[in-house]
Amino acid sequence: MKTKVLVLIFFVFSGVLYGQEYLVGLSSNVSLRQLSVNNTPSDTKSSSSLALPFFDDFSNYYGYPNTDLWQNNQVFVNTSYAVFPPTVGVATFDALDEMGDLYSAATTSRFSADTLTSRPIRLDSLFSPYPKAITVTDSIYLSFYFQPGGGYGNMWERIGNAPAVEDSLILEFYDYNSDRWNLVWATCGFDLDTLYAKTGLFFKYVNILIDSNIYFSSKFQFRFRNYCSLDNSAKPGIAANTDQWNIDYVYLNNGRSRYDTTTRDVAFVLPAQSFLKNYWAMPAKQFQTSDMKSNINLTITNLYSADLECNYNYVVENAKGNVIETYSGGHDNISPFLPDGNYQTAAAHANPPVGFSFPVSQHSPSTFTIKHIIKNGITGDLQPANDTITFSQVFDNFYAYDDGVPENGYGITSSSSVMYLAYKFSLNTADTITAIDMFFNPTLNNENAEIPFYITIWADNNGEPGNVIYKSAAYSYPKFADSVSYRRYLLDYGVKVNGTIYIGFEQRSKNFINLGFDRNNDARQFIYYKTSNVWQQSILLGALMMRPYFGAKAVVGISDLPEVQHKVLEAKIYPNPATQFVNIELENNQAEYSNLQTYIYDVYGRCVYQSAFASVVDISNLTEGVYMLRVAGSDMLLQYSTRIIVVK
Repeated sequence: MKTKVLVLIFFVFSGVLYGQEYLVGLSSNVSLRQLSVNNTPSDTKSSSSLALPFFDDFSNYYGYPNTDLWQNNQVFVNTSYAVFPPTVGVATFDALDEMGDLYSAATTSRFSADTLTSRPIRLDSLFSPYPKAITVTDSIYLSFYFQPGGGYGNMWERIGNAPAVEDSLILEFYDYNSDRWNLVWATCGFDLDTLYAKTGLFFKYVNILIDSNIYFSSKFQFRFRNYCSLDNSAKPGIAANTDQWNIDYVYLNNGRSRYDTTTRDVAFVLPAQSFLKNYWAMPAKQFQTSDMKSNINLTITNLYSADLECNYNYVVENAKGNVIETYSGGHDNISPFLPDGNYQTAAAHANPPVGFSFPVSQHSPSTFTIKHIIKNGITGDLQPANDTITFSQVFDNFYAYDDGVPENGYGITSSSSVMYLAYKFSLNTADTITAIDMFFNPTLNNENAEIPFYITIWADNNGEPGNVIYKSAAYSYPKFADSVSYRRYLLDYGVKVNGTIYIGFEQRSKNFINLGFDRNNDARQFIYYKTSNVWQQSILLGALMMRPYFGAKAVVGISDLPEVQHKVLEAKIYPNPATQFVNIELENNQAEYSNLQTYIYDVYGRCVYQSAFASVVDISNLTEGVYMLRVAGSDMLLQYSTRIIVVK
């Protein structure tokens, strides 16, 4: 029986143990959940066959595999989980099915998980330069790169989960005439550190000769499969995805050899990034030229056996498709990736300057598309799909450090039943925060659904959270969606803020809350947590999936917030505790506000009372307990909130 570590623990000592950060794998893939709504996966054999060559490097699409090449939808095509792949994008094998959920057969014993099956391929005939039957002399090879998941190096900077030795990745060929799948290659689990220590490379190359006549048919297929086993020491509520493998650059063709390890291909390795210094996205109102990076970093590879000349440029377009900026890095040579793992070092290509500022209107949202293009020579290379990467730069009404896709779940555990999580943001101008978006990972059996927390905002105190400037009147709880969709938590009232603030929550439970965590953006310098009287800064590479929203649009969908609506209602509530009635006495001129409503919420956030405002509220029908009473205008921005206690 194996014992694998799914949980990354960081202990902080200062005489005593204060608390610990936990980082866990996902128990569901919400990207695939979203895709599954509009797709009907099929494992049936297609009636049509593909002609050689067969190639896919998973570089220009996301989610399910390309149906022009593959038959089933169980693997996850992404740019998130691999470490320095041959080219941008990989297919990830794991313990989650095509719906993004843990396999129903998932146990701590070995079980069959993902399968990636090619469409039928014509291995009976060649059609160029003239038709002929295929024989062994045509030298047909299938090659690919693979990588064990789990990252390498420091434990707090890894991504994914490494397969254990009893887990495996296999390749099978289909014998159409006998209707049988035959095992032709397999590897047991190991970690990426081992591979890198032996080879100095992050992916291992496999090249297999197809030399048996049983495969030379019009219905040849090949498939990759992985075998997994769940962690047998996982805590309740965090049973999670495990045993990942990444494959890339799958290539089947004739006229190859066992020494065929290169191809004429210049490509991007990593996805495009934000042009902003700190943020993935930021409010249009807050943007200043000083928020722009001076340079960006690109990773470009040459998979050929000799130097190649290449040309790099980027183009920036607005939402209407109009070009607002171009950059040309000109022509330069790039050395081969093999044998030493070299990437492009010419600064004009690898570190191009950002010599402009986005023309952002502070009064309306803007989105700009940044397109990076690398080409070999004039006509390009053999695989043009990996020559272009794009990024959407968003300026709206929110800040984001994360890219919107979780690779892990984050939380804090401690012997204390009260814990705090704070996320640092720096505003350039005063604004009104009205909501916070958070993404919580659904867990097996939804064990984290009932964890209560107070939404909290802190002022800055010399680089760490200081005084509380807002705390919600009632508990909130994790909310879930079937897709990569944040759930919005409205504040009780708009909070005027400026300078550096910290958003987050006060958690009232020892259980693991499982907040979405993006491992591909490093915001750890902005993450703070506390389980006693000392704030600690995170050491975990990644970004919390938590975003502050500003203005009325976040609440009611309108574009601006009239200045009068920044006012906060003031009131006196009595008696409190109460049994039959509660009196509400507004301290401001009540006639100034129209369409006021009174709401009462229970501790689960459910509205148990709503009526037009009256100075006396009948609470005789409410059961004993703690409630949140809110008086608000129709736009929900003019508000007064407080706790009331009902006694019987």
